[in-house]
Amino acid sequence: MPTTRRYSNTSYRTTNRRRWNTTRTNQWNTSYHYNPTTYSKNTPAFKQPRTECDWRIASYQAVYNQFSGAGNRTVFSPATANKWIRFINHGYRVYQFTSPQFSRYFGAKWNNENPTACFRWLRRKFGVGIKAVTRGKNNTWLVAATPNVTRRPFQNYNWNWK
Repeated sequence: MPTTRRYSNTSYRTTNRRRWNTTRTNQWNTSYHYNPTTYSKNTPAFKQPRTECDWRIASYQAVYNQFSGAGNRTVFSPATANKWIRFINHGYRVYQFTSPQFSRYFGAKWNNENPTACFRWLRRKFGVGIKAVTRGKNNTWLVAATPNVTRRPFQNYNWNWK
């Protein structure tokens, strides 16, 4: 007596053979095998992506704070907002300093000066890594810089966006 197979024959052909459909279930026992879809959160390889996410989110948040919140007037124009968003999209970091922080790090003389003069001074001090400086809402200062600017206060800046 011939044996019967438990395969189903499909109604179409591929090249010159018939295609057989089988139903198989593979049991994956996680107690014996390493599951490659989970990773440790503390892996050193995550440091660079985590750092990049932190500074990008904090940079976007700094720009967003300039034209959001209470009140219906802002010193940021739409063109200026788009310019600062482009800085972030091109990989520049946007640092936000309050007026007392800015005075402590860069000197109190800048409280009465315009941002263009401050930009020129910062560019001489830190090099071409400084891309733009402006004053924003609540007398905060925004500084766009490349990641290459590693002197203080940029190297120990806290990217706290929470």
